[in-house]
Amino acid sequence: MEEQSNPQRGGARVITSHRASRRRRRTRLAGALAVAAAISASSITVYQASSAAFSTATVNPGNAFTTGALALTDNDSNTAMFNVSGLVPGNSGSSCITVSWAGTVTPSAPVQLYVAPGDATDTPGTGGGGTTPYLNWSVEKASGSGIFGSGASCTGLSGTTTIFGNTADTTITAGRMLADFTAKNTYSASGTTSVSSAWTPVANVGSTMVFRFNYRMATDTPNSAMGATAVVKITWEARS
Repeated sequence: MEEQSNPQRGGARVITSHRASRRRRRTRLAGALAVAAAISASSITVYQASSAAFSTATVNPGNAFTTGALALTDNDSNTAMFNVSGLVPGNSGSSCITVSWAGTVTPSAPVQLYVAPGDATDTPGTGGGGTTPYLNWSVEKASGSGIFGSGASCTGLSGTTTIFGNTADTTITAGRMLADFTAKNTYSASGTTSVSSAWTPVANVGSTMVFRFNYRMATDTPNSAMGATAVVKITWEARS
């Protein structure tokens, strides 16, 4: 222990512990060293984080998926092929329509024709019977384009093939009447519930097919068919 006089305090003696002073100095030094160590460790961490391991990558960009399209149209301009009145046994006629293909997917089966449920009506007339059981009905396909309605262009087709009925029928013939055609009322690839056109378009290759529809009122039509009216809507369909 040392005694020192402090002149600022009028000569009073103040006792100072050198050991306590040294401990305070050591404590301050240890604190400073700890702060310095922490800063150094933080700097090392930042440096290591900014110095990552080697890496490499490659990219395959722009993957896109676009659906294909099946596209059938016709040239009827929303006009019926037939609007016939005053029919009597033996009357006949024909009319054509051109169906065009512009799809990007090849159909899985030939284009099918059918009359969807509700798309055919046969209203009895004064005789009490209908019309469709007594109309001989045949459908042909042929090469050509742009043909619609009746006339010389419809009768001058090339490569004609019959796909339903028989153009030579004149009397009531089972399986070949308009009523039998309207019974084909849903799509089927095999043509069991529809009529196969035997025409399978190709993807991205535009093509056309002319269909000629022929009717003849059977010569043995009974009086029960008098005054009857039939209305039929025909559908062409292709599926992938």
